Amino acid sequence: MLILGIDPGTATTGWGLIEKIEGHDFDVLQWGLIETDKETKPHIRLHEIHEQMLQILDKFKPNVLVMEKVFMFNNAKTVIRVSQAQGVILLASANTGFNLEVFEYAPGTIKKLVAGNGRANKKEVELAVRAILGKKLLTQSMTDANGNNRKMTKTYVDNAIDALAIALCHLMKLNEELLPPIVTKKKNEIKKKKKK
Repeated sequence: MLILGIDPGTATTGWGLIEKIEGHDFDVLQWGLIETDKETKPHIRLHEIHEQMLQILDKFKPNVLVMEKVFMFNNAKTVIRVSQAQGVILLASANTGFNLEVFEYAPGTIKKLVAGNGRANKKEVELAVRAILGKKLLTQSMTDANGNNRKMTKTYVDNAIDALAIALCHLMKLNEELLPPIVTKKKNEIKKKKKK
């Protein structure tokens, strides 16, 4: 099963593809960003997100697309822009020509399952994702929709890591008792560190 996690946004949309392998194993196939120029008009940026998402969907043909639900932001403009990006991603998922299930999870659910704390901050989620994925994350470099390697700056990594966290959340929700032992072990280690 291929799970495509999406962290929607108009400036940068992170994406991460995880493959659930038979038994208890999974692998990171690819992860990256869709980036739009902030100087470009909003309708053009949304079109670019839609087109690049179609490329990713066509290339990998995932079984599942998972996104973070739009949640309350202090800035109404941010909510609108993220919702618009989410809308064109949903539109792309409906135009794939193959069977694609779509799921959405609240930010607190993602944080709880991946980092062990529904109120974890971005850094805690990133550390949890890196702990769970370990070397699996290092075997694939971050790319764009065309498969070109991306420079790994903090902003870029944050969005792509969030997308991997969303994909991991779905993997964990599918059947927690079938999670690889490494995931359970890493989650327990993170919880112990928090208690100290």
